Amino acid sequence: MRKEKLLTQSMLKTDASLYALVAIKDLPMSADGLYTYSVPDELRSVVTAGLFCTVPFGRKKETQGVIISLTDKTEVPVDKLRSISSVEEGERDITSLSESKLSLALYIRERYFCTYWDAVSLVLPFAGTKKKSNRQHAFKDPLAKLERHVASEAVLNTQQQKAYEEIRKKLFTGGVHLLFGVTGSGKTLVYIKLINDVLSEGKTALLLVPEIALTYQIVARLYDSYGSDLAVLHSALTPAERRETFRMIAEGKKKIIVGTRSALFAPVKNLGIVIIDEEQENSYKSEMTPKYAAREVAAFIVKKENALLVIASATPSFEAFRLAESGKIGFSEISERYNGGPLPKVVLVDMHEETAKGNSTPFGSLLVSEISQNLKNGEQTVLFMNHRGYNTFVSCLDCGEPIVCPYCGVTMPYHKKNERLVCHYCGYSVPVPQQCPKCGGKTMKYSGVGTQKAEEDLSSIFPEARILRMDADTVSEKGSRDKILSSFSRGECDILLGTQMITKGLDFPNVTLVGVLLADTMLFSSDFRAFEKTFSLLTQVVGRAGRSQKTGRAVIQSFYPEHRVFRYALDQDYMGFYRNETAFRQTMLYPPFCDICQVSFIASTEEKAFDAAERFENALRASQQELPLRVIPAKATYVPMVETKPRVRILLKCVDNRRQRKVLYDVYLSFIKNPANKDIRIDIDMNPANIG
Repeated sequence: MRKEKLLTQSMLKTDASLYALVAIKDLPMSADGLYTYSVPDELRSVVTAGLFCTVPFGRKKETQGVIISLTDKTEVPVDKLRSISSVEEGERDITSLSESKLSLALYIRERYFCTYWDAVSLVLPFAGTKKKSNRQHAFKDPLAKLERHVASEAVLNTQQQKAYEEIRKKLFTGGVHLLFGVTGSGKTLVYIKLINDVLSEGKTALLLVPEIALTYQIVARLYDSYGSDLAVLHSALTPAERRETFRMIAEGKKKIIVGTRSALFAPVKNLGIVIIDEEQENSYKSEMTPKYAAREVAAFIVKKENALLVIASATPSFEAFRLAESGKIGFSEISERYNGGPLPKVVLVDMHEETAKGNSTPFGSLLVSEISQNLKNGEQTVLFMNHRGYNTFVSCLDCGEPIVCPYCGVTMPYHKKNERLVCHYCGYSVPVPQQCPKCGGKTMKYSGVGTQKAEEDLSSIFPEARILRMDADTVSEKGSRDKILSSFSRGECDILLGTQMITKGLDFPNVTLVGVLLADTMLFSSDFRAFEKTFSLLTQVVGRAGRSQKTGRAVIQSFYPEHRVFRYALDQDYMGFYRNETAFRQTMLYPPFCDICQVSFIASTEEKAFDAAERFENALRASQQELPLRVIPAKATYVPMVETKPRVRILLKCVDNRRQRKVLYDVYLSFIKNPANKDIRIDIDMNPANIG
């Protein structure tokens, strides 16, 4: 994986021949590379690295490509070279690559096992495109519906001020700093002070949040302070809205950008700071090629721009905390809530006692009593459940076999509203079968509880309560997230029941009670981070309670109340949990004490997938060159199929550096070029967010 040297016109002799190294659109990984073309005289004055072009390629007379570099030398005989046909001079930073974007694309291509075109398409979402017409369309500003209030000055308490001053010293250094603050500690106020400092220097700020839902409150708050200088970027924008927002950012009309992971690739000028809120969240790691990690990409960007990366959380990822603990990145802590109040009082409930009493609902008697008290007091309640749908699976009463998705091989939850089974991985849905596909049995058993069933039970227990449900089913329409949250904020609802999207970043002063339903479902998986993720989720959702002057309470319901994760969550003791869990990780050699690479193999049969994994493992061992490596043998993944084809994976415990990636890349390239593997799909993911 060579590091490309970027050459521009100014570096070349004016009388020299000019050649372009071009990356071709949509090539498979086995053919990906840079192809040399001559530059005709009529294009010489306009050709630069980063422009999109059309070139003849193979049997096609016109294929799209992007110019990666220019050179006055070529190893290909000149009489065998073909010429660039045309170049596309679009909107710079919107439809062509600036020098910084080109550098970023090359970094992503080298680090995340993808093609040039994959990398270019990521850093430039409108890569090589043109506007469909010159007709001007009215831009519908996503912020237009917000009412701007007079922003109060950000007044920091002693701990916030200390953290702010520590971080401010790192501005414009290209460094990284971890802000570790308990839930409700007022990290957003520190962000605002830092953003003000950046703006005063004529710089731009970028704030990333893990969920679209979390843009609601943070955007409203920042809009009060910055008005039309603020831009919002997330997947719910239409292509036209996104393109126009990009254009305004590129023109410097937007100084503060708030968005989800992909906002990293906005055409920001004069970047001063990147803030990643709730940095531990899985959504900051892409599961689509290129499988990039937002924190790594942001660190690369700020180093190039002499900006600062601030990563913040009440429950930092172990990798981030380890970096801070070892002094490799900066560290500040806020250990108290902004209002000086205590953290919520947490109670653990053993649900075995409830089932022994004949309670078949997910609501234990203590939680029911606490919700009832909140309703009497006119206070609000947040209830978290990790499963959506009505029932989590349907099985045959005769043979016991669950109904699974034919494409993914996982059980499909039952959705009562449309009487269908729905795969939450690929979206496949089907009516509930009248008979078992395996044995022909005609009696189906409905098991497990999802948010739809929980909402129904809740309405039955509290018929007078105003209940809102927030999950992927209720927020599918544009604007539905903001509608639900604004309704809850205005006090038009008593209880907000939802999945992970309600567990973090939301601040409602009248929420005094949090309930966690079926907390155990997050603990038991093949992912070595299962305990860490569970602790983080519990801490985050418990932190939604008691964020104003009212005391907060939380009820965690579990069938395993003695589990150590719950014991630490009970005290909201991040440091105790971190010490305990990392001691185990160090003994077993898991991150943060190594890196994990997941290599997946998809084939027409499981046997072929396992054979492919064995061949790859053997080739890797032969090419390892004494680099540290441990291999966890192949096994079927948690989601055992992709588009009906079996999938298996191996895990590599390694060190994620350039030497290791080159070895992996060379073995990978050799594997996919081998005719014996032509029907095998292979996928490499360094430090995946989820282990399959």
